[in-house]
Amino acid sequence: MTVVNPEFVLRVVILFGMVFLISLIYWRMATRTLRFFRLKNRNIILAPLSLLLGVLTMFLLFSVWVYHGFGFQPDIYRVGDRVSNKVAITFDDGPSEEFTLPILDILRDLDVPATFFMVGKHVEKYPHVAQRVVEEGHTIGNHTQNHRNLPTLSTIELKKEVMEATAIITETTGVYPVFVRPPRGMYDDRFRRLASLLGQEIVLWSISTRDWRYGVTPTYIERFVDSRVRGGDIILFHDSGALVASEGGDRRATVLSLANVIEIIRAKGLEIVPLAELLHGAPPEAFPQVDRPE
Repeated sequence: MTVVNPEFVLRVVILFGMVFLISLIYWRMATRTLRFFRLKNRNIILAPLSLLLGVLTMFLLFSVWVYHGFGFQPDIYRVGDRVSNKVAITFDDGPSEEFTLPILDILRDLDVPATFFMVGKHVEKYPHVAQRVVEEGHTIGNHTQNHRNLPTLSTIELKKEVMEATAIITETTGVYPVFVRPPRGMYDDRFRRLASLLGQEIVLWSISTRDWRYGVTPTYIERFVDSRVRGGDIILFHDSGALVASEGGDRRATVLSLANVIEIIRAKGLEIVPLAELLHGAPPEAFPQVDRPE
């Protein structure tokens, strides 16, 4: 027997209620505007149009909420110091043998530090890759256990996603992840409170290389970064994952473009530094210790 999650039901009811309210506002505005015109079947036309506008408005508001939030959010990092000449490179959705390992080879050969936001189930599958990331001096961040959309989850499921990945990453690598990145950049206040409790700073990005797109080429990635990168940027790559999944994607363009992207960044007089240095001017080991749940 399937158990209905009351928290999910409440969220759906609120969502549909807001769509109805917004649609009603549009309908009232339209009927008042057109009251001087004698239009046949006016309500038949305005009702579906108002509903469509309500859905589109709600979608826009929801997108702004989950990707950017509302108001001042000092606990969420999207960029470093714009005055500096420093940038950070990050990778999401790994580790994977097929793509993370050649990426590590390139980073080692070019002496470049990076941050890998890892999915817990992938760390379980490729523990040796996660361990190599740490051994070669890179930073590991938390990217949840199964790469699910956090705002759509119940509070219990959300906690499980974040805390399971935290435990697996720590146990596998011996390093506690001090940074966390929500899948697809989607978050809510529950996630923010949990991250604060766990002592994990929320880090998003200022440049996405768009390497998750189907058919993307190394040349596109290189030109895209070249046209946008500047001091303070947090650059997002992926070392696993497809468009809607956290694994199974083709990241050959990422691997093939990475060395050239690094040279492009350096040619602009920018220095690639660890994420902690970009955000705080200090390595993670220098952070104040916090009480972290077992």
